Amino acid sequence: MDDIIVLSCTLSYRVCDEVMQGRTITAICSVTVVAIISLLTVLTPGTALFAAPEIASGPRLLGVSPAPAGVAGRDAVVALSFDRPMDLESLSDAVCFEPPLSFRVSGEAECLVVPVNLLQPGTQYSFHLGPGRARDLEGRPFDKELDVAFSTRGDGMILEIPAMSYSGPIIEGKDPQGVTSIIGFGAGHYPGTGRPGCGNLVLMAHASGQIEFPFNRLRELSKGDEMKVEYGGRTYVYGWGEGLVVPDTAVWILDHTPYAELTVFVCCAADGKPSPTFHPPYRYVVRAPLNGVSPGHGT
Repeated sequence: MDDIIVLSCTLSYRVCDEVMQGRTITAICSVTVVAIISLLTVLTPGTALFAAPEIASGPRLLGVSPAPAGVAGRDAVVALSFDRPMDLESLSDAVCFEPPLSFRVSGEAECLVVPVNLLQPGTQYSFHLGPGRARDLEGRPFDKELDVAFSTRGDGMILEIPAMSYSGPIIEGKDPQGVTSIIGFGAGHYPGTGRPGCGNLVLMAHASGQIEFPFNRLRELSKGDEMKVEYGGRTYVYGWGEGLVVPDTAVWILDHTPYAELTVFVCCAADGKPSPTFHPPYRYVVRAPLNGVSPGHGT
């Protein structure tokens, strides 16, 4: 391409000089040649016109909560505010908690790291964001390192079921058998399941054809009945969705759900009624999606 343009310039100069035979015309042609040569210089690859643009810097972290060394509720969520939308998969790979726990990441520039379950009461947690692994949507890495330590309060949950005239604290523990052994006439949180307002919050209680447990009446609940869980100054209102009988091997009732719901189960006979024998191989299960959240009285 350059050779063709230079040849054209040379021919133009000769035509001007030989045909017109005039100094003025020759001078004009000379200026034209100089202008074309200057243009070629500008268009030569490798000059500033073709220089690669400067690579933009990586994402910046504008804020984080909870505050380091702070005290948070057991439903704490780590909020990371970046100056641009982030790739959530890479961000999820870059963060971890100590003690370890399961979590999910959501959002865009305001990213929320949400633990699947309630945190343990009165426990210190460390949140870590490693350098170079979290990236924005253009693939630019966040090259800083972040560590946030915070402690949790020792507050608990309260369950209320108006149709059963029941209200009482939700018993918690580190393993299912331990919780089962201490719930008595109340209800217990199945360890490793959801939290109020997030995921599948699973509660278990006793029912029997030989003892008058409050949850013998769980089977009486139906459409329109509500179950309320109070925690952290909020009341989470769940509405009855379905009641079903499952074998005691149906562990899928414990599975996480992408939406908020409450699952309550008791031992039962094959027809769902309180069993006349101990340790029957069936469970009566009520599943209730979250209807709404309102201010509570605190716990």
